[in-house]
Amino acid sequence: MMQGYKKLIAITASLLFLNGCSNSDPEALISEEDNTVELIFGEQEVSFTAEHYATMTQEALNLFHEELPVYRDDQEQLERWFIRYYIQKHEYNESWSTDEMILLASERSKYETQWRNYAEARYEITASEEAIEAQAEYNIELYESSTPASVQGMADGLNLTIEEFFKEFDKDHVERTVIWEQLFPILQQEYADEENKDTVSVARRYSEEVIHSIQSNGPDFHSIPFAE
Repeated sequence: MMQGYKKLIAITASLLFLNGCSNSDPEALISEEDNTVELIFGEQEVSFTAEHYATMTQEALNLFHEELPVYRDDQEQLERWFIRYYIQKHEYNESWSTDEMILLASERSKYETQWRNYAEARYEITASEEAIEAQAEYNIELYESSTPASVQGMADGLNLTIEEFFKEFDKDHVERTVIWEQLFPILQQEYADEENKDTVSVARRYSEEVIHSIQSNGPDFHSIPFAE
């Protein structure tokens, strides 16, 4: 399980790095959106078709609702992350059990919620619905003529159009992009006395702040150790 957590924080840092790309750089955003489902497709995407991703998504949905048949307040976010980890399990041949994937989804949900809350409370950064909508529209336009198998397959498995995928299922990633574009230059100034101020280092430092704030509010968070 520890190995999974180490990969999780590495993925978090990578996502933050990708979300720091500017909208003025289409090639960078193409790279970003190829990784829109938490870098779980990567080099393996050449061997997986949209049909594969659709099947995995449907399997994940069925398994999730079998394990958690009673509705929870955080159901939508848990389901989203469970699907992502289920696909990651198959992409990287992880040995995670269903219980471990549910735990990963739960921990990640806590982290993602606090990632946003902390940006607002500590740095007064939020994402308006208008900005989120504009970013989603940009992503949709970017893929209008060529949609990655990963995105198409997940959308199909969720019975969503590509537009619905970005505006509904993947809205959390879209919101992250909007927040990060505002947050990154502020964090660069905040960490001005530190040696490394590149995007990945800044993202990692911010992740440390977020995790510390979660642990300060309750001991039940298992933490996400940083890769050594």
